[in-house]
Amino acid sequence: MAEVRLKAEPRKEAGKGFARRARAEGRVPAILYGGGMNPVPITVDRRELALAYHTDSGTNVLLDIEVEGATTLALTKDLQRDPVKGTLLHADFIKIDRDIRIEVEVPLHLVGESPGVAEGGVLEAPLHALSISVLPGDVPQAVDIDISALAIGDSLKVADIAVDEKFEVLSDPESVVAMVAQPISEEELEAMESAVAEAGPEDVEAAAEEAKEEATEGGEEMAASDEGSSEGSGGDEGGGEAGA
Repeated sequence: MAEVRLKAEPRKEAGKGFARRARAEGRVPAILYGGGMNPVPITVDRRELALAYHTDSGTNVLLDIEVEGATTLALTKDLQRDPVKGTLLHADFIKIDRDIRIEVEVPLHLVGESPGVAEGGVLEAPLHALSISVLPGDVPQAVDIDISALAIGDSLKVADIAVDEKFEVLSDPESVVAMVAQPISEEELEAMESAVAEAGPEDVEAAAEEAKEEATEGGEEMAASDEGSSEGSGGDEGGGEAGA
């Protein structure tokens, strides 16, 4: 995991007026807290902070925040951006210890080629990040999800992810990470286009949600059926060995 030194200046003022002046000078108002320390209001250089987030670790980058000669290891707890310009407005930094596990979210990366997609299926990935508990120095940049075994109708859940022993997964094990849905036929597409032309925005949104739920349920039912078949096959093999 990347680690970046970030110089900060203490701030004795507060309020919107000070925040506007600080931002006009290219600085971001922030606060450093946690780990039993008293909260320390600070400002950091906007460009330096933005560059820190441009590492492979993103906002999970470890920050060595230096305030008046004292350095504190921290993570970004919260980050506020301008909704239009995307510029950094405010940051919350939380003090951490290298020997104590932290809870972070890391991105999920789909790798491999799905045979179901090659056959015309539609790949869906509703989950984009995984919540984990891990030591600060062992935070992965991302978790790879292999989809090379996904056929049409198959799905992968959090429980199916092969994870590193260095971290513990906190996300719901039943959450769907990726699935390959049945392709839409020309007839179905024409029917959907006709329905969109006749229905209002609310009806279209409700129909889309219903279709998504049906696709997810279909994938889960197929997965359950496959598991049952596997168990049955295992039982037959065991019986054959016993008879032998």
